[in-house]
Amino acid sequence: MKEHTGQHLDNLAKKAMTSSGLKAPSIDFTAKVMKEIESIRIGSSTVYKPLITKYGWFGIIAILIGVSLYMTLGNVEGSTLLDAVDYSVISNNKVTSVLSGITFSKTVMYAIGFFGLVFFIQIPLMKHIMTKCLEY
Repeated sequence: MKEHTGQHLDNLAKKAMTSSGLKAPSIDFTAKVMKEIESIRIGSSTVYKPLITKYGWFGIIAILIGVSLYMTLGNVEGSTLLDAVDYSVISNNKVTSVLSGITFSKTVMYAIGFFGLVFFIQIPLMKHIMTKCLEY
């Protein structure tokens, strides 16, 4: 049944394609399109707006300064808030004990350092290339 329906749709598509024929654009179609592209390119300039405004950055900095001042100067039962937190969970667990036994050879360390250096050199170069591509 599906094959019969598929053949019927195929025949219908063939009839529609043959009856419609080819339509050619006007003679000056390319010139009109290029003229529109030039008017769009010249008429509009991209205005970049930062994701976080200046007031947003001031707010974030104020919050960070406030939290850090509270943590260092605020008193919680005679001690600072930093003393009240138990940090032994970070150093006394199974993950850190397993990972402390792993050692790498000098070659691996040099390779990781080299690829890290190349990665951080590549970012500004790619940004420069992408900026040049977007200017055209």
